[in-house]
Amino acid sequence: MHRFQAIALLIIAGLVAIVEAQTPTLPIHDARRASDTIRVDGKLDEVSWALVPRVGEFRLITDPARRPAHPTEAAVTWDDTHLYVAFACTGREAWARHTARDDRLWEEEVVEVFLDPDGDGRQYAELEVSPTNVVVDLLIPAPRAGGGDARRWDIAGLQTAVTRHAAGWVAEIAIPWASLTAAGASAAPRPGDQWRVGLYRITRPGGVAKAARIDALVEERRSADDARRTAIDHTLQDLRADDEYAAWSLTRTERGFHDPERFGLLRFIEF
Repeated sequence: MHRFQAIALLIIAGLVAIVEAQTPTLPIHDARRASDTIRVDGKLDEVSWALVPRVGEFRLITDPARRPAHPTEAAVTWDDTHLYVAFACTGREAWARHTARDDRLWEEEVVEVFLDPDGDGRQYAELEVSPTNVVVDLLIPAPRAGGGDARRWDIAGLQTAVTRHAAGWVAEIAIPWASLTAAGASAAPRPGDQWRVGLYRITRPGGVAKAARIDALVEERRSADDARRTAIDHTLQDLRADDEYAAWSLTRTERGFHDPERFGLLRFIEF
């Protein structure tokens, strides 16, 4: 081997090592088959929910070393007809204003499920549920390529329920396998199959009053001069400083939750 070839190989090996060091290990969660019939009512009182393990800690995509002020737990199970996902969210002031399906729920408080059955990072499903049980379901052709067509898609037969309590709220979701054809799956997975999945939560402390102030500032900014626009930007940054974007499998901050390369792995098992 010529000397320059050896040097080139060493450089390539070094670059590969750097990339691998910067790429986090994706979490893998074993989703156990349900052991009884699940009724989607937001109560999580079936035996299945008691037996299946939680997916693991949700961490902040903007600051993974800091624990969220509002912790989240999630669990997943399945049967021949549905994928079931449950979120238990801590937060006494959970709020929402949107009331119509496919409204811009991501601007408020919400839990989210992203499903990419074939793992190609395209045509993946996005489902969001608010604390008032309003939903948005989207079929995303590619990251940052949603648009109007994404909203026209619906998860046929989707079931969701939300319950509220003093310390937070619970969302329970049932997604029919048959509704996911466009996302790359139309039947129940076989034991051992793996899907790429993202589980997320957005928390925005301050409630409706703070949200209304943010809306007013955003509207004012549209016609403000440069000096006022700069002042508004600083105020908005302060108002949004305690917002939390939490994920089971961490995504890159600059990509938000739409980072399919960083979706976790959901492995379907019998028991």
